Amino acid sequence: MVIKAWFDALTAKQARIAAVLSMEGRRNNINFMITCRKYDYVEEVLDMFNLHYECVGYHGESPREKLLRGIERQLALLDVVRDFDVHVSLTSPDAIRVAFGLGKPIIALTDTAHSYFVNKLTLPLANTVIAPSAIPMSEWGRYIPSAEIDKVRTFDGIFELMWINRFKPSGDSINKLGLKSREFVVIRFEESRASYYGYGDKSRILIRMARKVLEDGYYVVMFPRYPYQEELIKSELGLFLKLGKLIIPRNMKLDGLDLSWHARLVITGGSTMAHEAALLGTPAISYFPQHYYIDDYLMSKGLPLYRCVDEDCLTVLDSILKSDTTHVDTSSVLSRMEDPTGLIINEIKRLTNEDK
Repeated sequence: MVIKAWFDALTAKQARIAAVLSMEGRRNNINFMITCRKYDYVEEVLDMFNLHYECVGYHGESPREKLLRGIERQLALLDVVRDFDVHVSLTSPDAIRVAFGLGKPIIALTDTAHSYFVNKLTLPLANTVIAPSAIPMSEWGRYIPSAEIDKVRTFDGIFELMWINRFKPSGDSINKLGLKSREFVVIRFEESRASYYGYGDKSRILIRMARKVLEDGYYVVMFPRYPYQEELIKSELGLFLKLGKLIIPRNMKLDGLDLSWHARLVITGGSTMAHEAALLGTPAISYFPQHYYIDDYLMSKGLPLYRCVDEDCLTVLDSILKSDTTHVDTSSVLSRMEDPTGLIINEIKRLTNEDK
């Protein structure tokens, strides 16, 4: 019997999870139906893996708009996902609410204990919660009733291993940009309008870091998340854009992993690109302003991940650019970490068997 699983992808990271689960699902008689939200590079990643999907709804910015878009999206999803056995997502509030309302088992993947609003809306409704063991169980106790805390399944690794372990560098992405390996730096803005992000706008410090990189002679490939961030790039670094030293890719179907593999350095205000780069052996800076257990975990493994806040970022940046180390062999470290794919597949089978 084929299990019908529904995955809802809200970010590019979640689109990669969907791709790996779709591939592994076929080997385990699990057919994944994929929905997504029209936001950022989600559709681009799904297209890169030639996946069939249906994108529904949009991302809200203000609290009122988030609520409105969420309600609209839940109603729209009801018309799209008419037949499924189990739902899986990295805590999609809209999808989990729909699955719960339809009485279907739910697997919530999570590595963001700090995402208060999303976790409050999703983790209590899940049948199984899958999370890295690097995050203390006490963090999940803030959202899950103590009588149900045993529904949390942990693994000794991070979700990014799902695609890092299946990645082989090709050089296609840098060829599209006309760049050479190690001659450029990848820079990604913070997710300033996310529900969990209450730390103020950090764009100015990132612009200063970008200017430092450019003045040191490197090319910069920059990924803004919102229009105001792109406008800031144009107003502050417009000359470098005109000279072709700074690139904002548009509709180029680039593989972010391929870029990170070949980059001299990756700088991001979030976590995913920094974690991917560090796992690949490329030095990475995260200026996400809150303590993050996954960062501690990766740094304890000796991976080239660096943390900084505000002015300290320029010092950290300077020390990395002056270092002779441009890439680290991480194969032995990765071999000792746990890929959660098998755990997710097994939980899908277990929950659907219990539901029969």
